Amino acid sequence: MLPGIACAGLLGLAAAAAPPGFGIFGGGYTTTYVAVTDKYTYGSDAVASGAALGTARYVLAAVGNATVGIFGGGYTTTYVAVTDKYTYGSDAVASGTALGTARYYLAAAGNATVGIFGGGSAGSNSAVTDKYTYGSDAVASGAALGTARYVLAAVGNATVGIFGGGYTTTYVAVTDKYTYGSDSRASGTALGTARYGLAAAGNATIGIFGGGYTTTYVAVTDKYTYGSDAVASGTALGTARRYLAAAGNATIGVFGGGTTGSNSPVTDKYTYGSDAVASGTALGTARQELAASSSSPGGF
Repeated sequence: MLPGIACAGLLGLAAAAAPPGFGIFGGGYTTTYVAVTDKYTYGSDAVASGAALGTARYVLAAVGNATVGIFGGGYTTTYVAVTDKYTYGSDAVASGTALGTARYYLAAAGNATVGIFGGGSAGSNSAVTDKYTYGSDAVASGAALGTARYVLAAVGNATVGIFGGGYTTTYVAVTDKYTYGSDSRASGTALGTARYGLAAAGNATIGIFGGGYTTTYVAVTDKYTYGSDAVASGTALGTARRYLAAAGNATIGVFGGGTTGSNSPVTDKYTYGSDAVASGTALGTARQELAASSSSPGGF
């Protein structure tokens, strides 16, 4: 084999081994609501400042495809329906189309075409979903979740999104399985631990629900297999906390920020294949009640 060909092959293998893409962790609360974003590069564990969101707010949700991330809903001095469209390639932020219902503590999951923003609260618990089509910036009503709740989390693959956990009049383990193509909803398998203020990331096969709060901060993770609706215990995060966010690719999920009584910049890197958890690089701004999207979504 020619040396040049051998070298190219080795370089190709090296490139393939590095987890591609980055996550954008945006918004949240420090001592006030903020518009700051952190860009977490999976392959190098480098953290850099991203472009600020157009509207400073907290308790928002985020979802996207390989081109854009949509940060929607949240709270300023009132519930908001605003969305910010973050273009990964240029780090540009532009206004998106408002959600149909202003609310906070919602969650979002989606595929390459649409994102579903579900649940939340606007003074009372909500089962509402909004379907955001990235290409046209159109927003339409989706199928309602089975259980109205807030402070939940969501993750999914190209076909379904799993909305899990949250708070009704107490913390719950319930999950809703949302099929994007038909806008149908069905009950999923309950999480192993009922809790709220959790986050989720995953790949095309599984979703990891991590962290949250019961009567105390927890580091527990639940591994949800989409194809069988099986739920199993995963590896605990390195730091127990609530109101964190998560983004990832097909190999790893990064759980970042949150609070343990004080705002945290901590990140935990969860490797799906081995269920290994390692410390990641701290976010640039310690905060809670933030949201995250990924430039290389693991679910599709």
